[in-house]
Amino acid sequence: MKTQRTLKIQLDPEVTIPEEATPFQALTLAFWRFQGLAATTVFTAVLEAIQQRARAELDARFPGRFRYKERRSRQWQLPFGRVEFGLIKMQDRRTRRTVYPLKEVMDLPAWVRWCEETLLPGYRLAMIQSFRKSDDAVRSSTPDQRAPSTSTLHRRFQDFACHLDPVPDLAHKPGPKPAAYQMADGTKLKLQDQGWDAGLADLRLVLGSRTPHGRLEVLDLSIGDSWDEIAERLRERFPSPPKALVSDGEEEIPEALGGPDTVHQRCLVHARRNLTFPLYKDGHKGTDQGPVKEAFAKIPGLQLCEAELARLDPTDKELLRDLLEASERAFERIRRMLPQDTFPHTRHYVLGLVEDGLTYLRHLLETGEVIPLSTNRLESIWSRILLRIKAIGRRWSQTGALHMLAACLVHALHPERYAEVEATLRGERGPHIAVLITALMATWLS
Repeated sequence: MKTQRTLKIQLDPEVTIPEEATPFQALTLAFWRFQGLAATTVFTAVLEAIQQRARAELDARFPGRFRYKERRSRQWQLPFGRVEFGLIKMQDRRTRRTVYPLKEVMDLPAWVRWCEETLLPGYRLAMIQSFRKSDDAVRSSTPDQRAPSTSTLHRRFQDFACHLDPVPDLAHKPGPKPAAYQMADGTKLKLQDQGWDAGLADLRLVLGSRTPHGRLEVLDLSIGDSWDEIAERLRERFPSPPKALVSDGEEEIPEALGGPDTVHQRCLVHARRNLTFPLYKDGHKGTDQGPVKEAFAKIPGLQLCEAELARLDPTDKELLRDLLEASERAFERIRRMLPQDTFPHTRHYVLGLVEDGLTYLRHLLETGEVIPLSTNRLESIWSRILLRIKAIGRRWSQTGALHMLAACLVHALHPERYAEVEATLRGERGPHIAVLITALMATWLS
C-alpha cells in the first residue's frame, strides 16, 4: 500500500439566524450561498498547508540554501468558485534559480485563470449554439456567476478540440475496417484570415461502416483538399477500395474514391430533391416543371426507401427484374420528354440517374447483397454540423472550422470518446483524493 498523508482541518462555521426568518428556508438559502465560499476557503487552507510543508521539507533537506523572496498572487476560477492564493517564491542561493515550493510537490495549472473543469460545460454548448451562449452556461455553473470573455472561451476551445480526434488509428485493431461501405459529401465554406475575407473553400467529409447499415465512423475530413488528395490518404489507411460508395452525384467522388470493383450508388434522396435545380438552369420554373416532375415520380426504382429495400426478397429474381425493367421503361419515357436542345442540363441529370440511381437494384439481382440507397445517415449528422458552422458561426479560420468540425463529429458519432476526453481533463483518470468531514460540533454563542 502506498504511503498516504492526511491533513485534518477543523471547521467552525458560525450561523446567524434572524428571529423573523423561517428557519428551514433561511438555512437552505444560506448554505446554498455559502457552499462556494466554504469550498474555496477550505481549498485555500489545504493549499497553504501543503505549501508550508513543502517549504519546511526544502529547508530540512538543504539548510540555509533557500531564501524567502516574496508571495506571488495567483487566481484560479474553479467549478466551486474563485480561489486567490499567495504562492511562496524562494531563491536557491547556490544556483540562483527561483523555486516555488508548492510547484515542487504538485501540478499547478499554467498561467491561466480559468481552469479546464470550469469551462467544460461551455464547450458542449459552443458546439450546439454559439460561444456567447456557452458563456452563459459557464456563468450559470459557477457559484459567483462569473464567466470568461467570449474570445477567451473561443481560444480555450481550440486547445480542447485538439484532444478530440474523429479519425482514430485503426491499424492496430484486428478484423475488417470500417471502409467497406463509404459515404461522401461536401459543401462550400466561407473562410477568413485575421478578419479578412479568405474566399470559399471545399469542406469535405467521408464516413464509412463495416456493413451496409453498420455504425458510421469518420474516415476523413478536410478543408480545401481535393477528392484525389482525400483518396490518397484513404488508400494509405485502407488499401482496398470500398465495396460500395454512396454520394450525392458529384462526379469527382466516384472517380477519386472508387476502385475498379466499387459499386457506386447515387443517393436517391438527393436524386429526388435536386431535380428542380437542372430544370431551373434550363429556364423552366414553377408550373413549367410539373410534367417532368410527375414523370420522374413514376420511376418506381427511385421511390424506394431503406425500409422498403429491406423488405425486398433477394431470391425473388422475377420481382426484382420486373421492378428494374419498369424503372428503365419510365426512364425512357422521361428521356423522350427531354430533347437535348430544350433540356440539356435536365437530360444529363436524368440519364446519369439511369446508370447510378438503379445500381442497388442491379447489384441485388446479381449478387443478392444489399447496399445503402442514400446518404441519409450522413445528411442527418452533416445538417446539424453545417447549421452550427454555416448558419450560426459564419466567420471561420481554416483551423477553427476544422476544430469545430472535429468536436461536433466526435460528440455526434462517438459520445463515449468525447466523455472520455472530458473525464481526462477533469482528472478523473488519476488518483482520487478523499475529503471527509470527521466531526461537526454545534455551539450556541447567544
